Amino acid sequence: MFRRRPFRRPPLFRRRPPRSPRPPGAPPLRPPLPPRVRRALARANRLIADGQFAEAADIFGHLADKAKELGRPIHAAGLMIQAARAHLATDDADAAVKRAKQALLLFVHSGRVGRVPHLLAHTTEALRNKGYHAEADELERVVEEELGEMGFSLEEVTQRVTAERPERLGTLPAQCAGCGAPLIPDEVEWHDAHTAECPYCGTVVKAT
Repeated sequence: MFRRRPFRRPPLFRRRPPRSPRPPGAPPLRPPLPPRVRRALARANRLIADGQFAEAADIFGHLADKAKELGRPIHAAGLMIQAARAHLATDDADAAVKRAKQALLLFVHSGRVGRVPHLLAHTTEALRNKGYHAEADELERVVEEELGEMGFSLEEVTQRVTAERPERLGTLPAQCAGCGAPLIPDEVEWHDAHTAECPYCGTVVKAT
């Protein structure tokens, strides 16, 4: 008799062998997301569009934790920001600040400090608009202290980002065709003046 093997759910993320070195100055390539992860991400974005923020926050948070566990800190940080926004939409300020703090510190420690000024400003503005002034102040304090320990100041990073911002020609689609996430010019990865990459699923998008 043949014994049936027990069913095992495939992991959300699989480790992939390292890629060959990229040419100097070329944007880093990220491995494509497995279909199951892409479907989960698309579902979370549909839930956001339908106003079901709590369920979306759970999905974003789960995907973020798995991405971090498997060594994808930039991907994890982007998903944590989405989880923070979904939590804030349900007025769960504590969960929103926790996820935003995790995301911003991941960007700092992963060498992506240029992502911090816009996301910090956007998040603290959203918190203050809902009356969470103390939470916004605490988030700013933690991020500024962490930048200081890395030898940066928030003002310095902001000025550098503004000075080094590449030329962008055209307008991005409102949503990513791959996962349905909103495409915000200051949050996507720009390859050149016309081409950007979705920070959540890696789909390449053309500005028109």
